[in-house]
Amino acid sequence: MTKNQFTIQPGNALPLGVTKVADGVQFAIYLPDKRECYLKLFRKGHQTEQYRIPLTDEYRMGSVYFVHLRSKNATSAFDIAEELSDKYEYVYEADGEDIVDPYAAGISGRDRWNRTDKMPVRGRICLKEFDWEGDYILRKPFHELVLYQLHVRGFTKHASSGVGKPGTFAGLQDKIPYMKDLGINGVLLLPVYDFEEKQGDKVNYWGYGVSDTYYFAPKAAYSSGENADEEFKETIKKLHRNGMEVILDFYFAPGTNLNLMTDCLRHWVLNYHVDGFRFDLASILGRNEDGSPMNQPPLLKNLAGDPVLRNVKLIAEAWDAGGLYQVGSFPAFTRWAEWNGKYRDDMRSFLKGDYWFAAAAANRLTGSMDLYTGQYKGYDSSINFITCHDGFSLWDLYSYNGKHNEDNGWNNSDGHDDNRSWNCGYEGKSDNPGIEALRKRMIKNACAVLLCSRGTPMFLAGDEFCNTQFGNNNAYCQDNEISWLDWSLLKKNREIYEFFRYMIAFRKKHSAIRGECSPSGLGFPTVSVHTNQPWDNNVTQESKFLGVMFAGAVPAGSSQKTGRNQENAWSQEAERRRESVWSLETERTRELETEDLVYLAVNVFWEDQQFFLPKLPNGFVWRLAVNTDQPEMPEKESQMTVIDSEFILKPRSVAVFVGGPSF
Repeated sequence: MTKNQFTIQPGNALPLGVTKVADGVQFAIYLPDKRECYLKLFRKGHQTEQYRIPLTDEYRMGSVYFVHLRSKNATSAFDIAEELSDKYEYVYEADGEDIVDPYAAGISGRDRWNRTDKMPVRGRICLKEFDWEGDYILRKPFHELVLYQLHVRGFTKHASSGVGKPGTFAGLQDKIPYMKDLGINGVLLLPVYDFEEKQGDKVNYWGYGVSDTYYFAPKAAYSSGENADEEFKETIKKLHRNGMEVILDFYFAPGTNLNLMTDCLRHWVLNYHVDGFRFDLASILGRNEDGSPMNQPPLLKNLAGDPVLRNVKLIAEAWDAGGLYQVGSFPAFTRWAEWNGKYRDDMRSFLKGDYWFAAAAANRLTGSMDLYTGQYKGYDSSINFITCHDGFSLWDLYSYNGKHNEDNGWNNSDGHDDNRSWNCGYEGKSDNPGIEALRKRMIKNACAVLLCSRGTPMFLAGDEFCNTQFGNNNAYCQDNEISWLDWSLLKKNREIYEFFRYMIAFRKKHSAIRGECSPSGLGFPTVSVHTNQPWDNNVTQESKFLGVMFAGAVPAGSSQKTGRNQENAWSQEAERRRESVWSLETERTRELETEDLVYLAVNVFWEDQQFFLPKLPNGFVWRLAVNTDQPEMPEKESQMTVIDSEFILKPRSVAVFVGGPSF
């Protein structure tokens, strides 16, 4: 690019960053309290700038500096935006200090993970058009989602992953068929914005809590080539094409500019078609400058009502490092959902045998409505999880009584001590077949319960084939086989994978679990809690058995798809029922085709538990769909064993029954 191809003139103060305009490219940056500023353009790979453009007073409004590079001949084949994107990088110089644009859409100098040779960090110019081929934000309802949390690098970096470009966005693309087969329809990605992973003698593997962060740029080291912008867009497009939403994880450090936060989230929605965001340690976003929590935090309220973000998901980790814990009290403004930390804690305790948590578990299984009323959206506000990146994997949850974080370098003092785990009789790896079988049954129990709970289920990538972190419950600095998924375990533990796959499909099939159908025509409540005797909901600290029944109906002839049109159809059906006079036999005939009945039975005790299923009307029977004490699952309903009423649930096992017409 030569000077006779463009002119330099003042531009506009907004938007910040680099923007393609009608006849050129605009640069704008917020630089408070600076006196002498320049825009410096470098040819890629060159150490010295080719152009150093002074930003004098005519290029400034307030503390925003801006410049417009305009093509001299708008009719020529020269495209300044394409030229800059292909061949140039930029930084600003302010009072003698080089400053990388915090709004940069791409970053150079950090294209290799944990590189030891120090390279200058500069902004990339990302203005080339991307062909989205009609892609759009999917807008799935929360209750339809099955979320899968993964780390882009760790997901495919292990030699066993079998992908062409391990540890990259391209590697993630190669695993899309696997995730689709599993039944996943939403991925939650640990930070993919550009952070500096090299932190002294450690690696910040997760990407949280670093100051040298560029929130608008996809991480260059996650690209298999030189264009992280295009590769990540291609990844999102392919995930969408296969029915999977993309939710990004963000940690905004204290002191981050509030306008930057909002602009950042809009950027990812508008330019990357991102479906939602999860905010790490989100409670800090609602604190005053003195640290006290605000009643109506303006940032959280503004994000909830932002017109651009209106159709994307906002998920809070409703606590922070300062001890503020807001699960069930986060300022949600009827928009925010939460990682339900109480679901994790209560279900971990109950499932490992602390049966005195039965009453709390009943609340968690049925949507945590003791938490999510008022300013919340009911069970759509609850992201249910038992494991996540921060803590034990599911295999480790039933292999270790305590954490084993010695490799982190803090003498095992870091990481949570309140794990609510159980090693099934032996700490760590065991060659005892009985212990291994018990651990796998405990994993099946957790999976079955999670997928049969009201709310949105989420689990950690690799849990479906017993991936281990060898007892490390705080692998934030472990860029190695501790954190990388070992895909060889998929073959070894295929039974667990198939169980996860079965349970995900089961959840999708039964809208009564998700709470998205009309009331049962048989008079059953939408959700009910039972002890060993049906309809006895007196759950006590001595209750070793817990039953939950979900009931509903879909109008004859309609599909089980969700959305506003379906909700209207259900409302119209309910009104028609009230206004019409039907014979009992006609109503029963119609309901034979539409009833959806599911009964979840959980025995956390080390002895058999006898219980009785609720009685069904004539013409209906209970069938056994899931029994974690048995290795096989029935492929279709006709293969399920019919259960009269009484059932003996084996120690530490879960069973799921479906009610339907007798054949």
